[in-house]
Amino acid sequence: MQELLFLASVAALYLMLAISPGPNFLVITMAAVSESRRHALLVGLGVSTASILWAGLAAVGLGVVISHFSGLQRLLQIAGGLYLLYIGIRLIRQAHLPLPESCAQSARSGWQAYRYGLATNLTNPKSLVFFSSAFATLFTPGLSVWTRVAAVGVVAVISVTWNVLVATLFSKISTRQGYRHAKRWIDRISGGLLALFGLRLIFSR
Repeated sequence: MQELLFLASVAALYLMLAISPGPNFLVITMAAVSESRRHALLVGLGVSTASILWAGLAAVGLGVVISHFSGLQRLLQIAGGLYLLYIGIRLIRQAHLPLPESCAQSARSGWQAYRYGLATNLTNPKSLVFFSSAFATLFTPGLSVWTRVAAVGVVAVISVTWNVLVATLFSKISTRQGYRHAKRWIDRISGGLLALFGLRLIFSR
């Protein structure tokens, strides 16, 4: 019974992170409306993979270790901030480019889309703070191995389900058509938000 309550706590806590807007949500939706459902699903799979890795680290106690080394945590924050700043500026600079008429014309391969989602979430400040603090505190020393594994499984199920839902909803034809008409401004706003996420991470302490 205690194990079930623990897993329910894990699910509730992680769900709040998953559904809150941030870099992960932006990169999946942008892939959905500007490329294809396949690309968006692969970006989402990359995001989910990173969440599973973060959860695994927290389950074995490494999240707590990271939180105790402020220098390492600061280095990860700066690296993540620079990455978000880079993709934000690139999105702004490419805002004027027309959307490909066919999803098959996308210049990015499936593997590149997956890596993009993976890198975004691995450097996501929200993920770093969440898994190394709030999430990590749930894993008390007395927890069994199977409970820890089950907790990581809960994160995997929620993450994959949510990201598939987002990718599917935003890749609908009507959504893509609306994006096509407002691409220049949507790209600039989205790129600006990602850049702001990056700058905030670089300069925050």
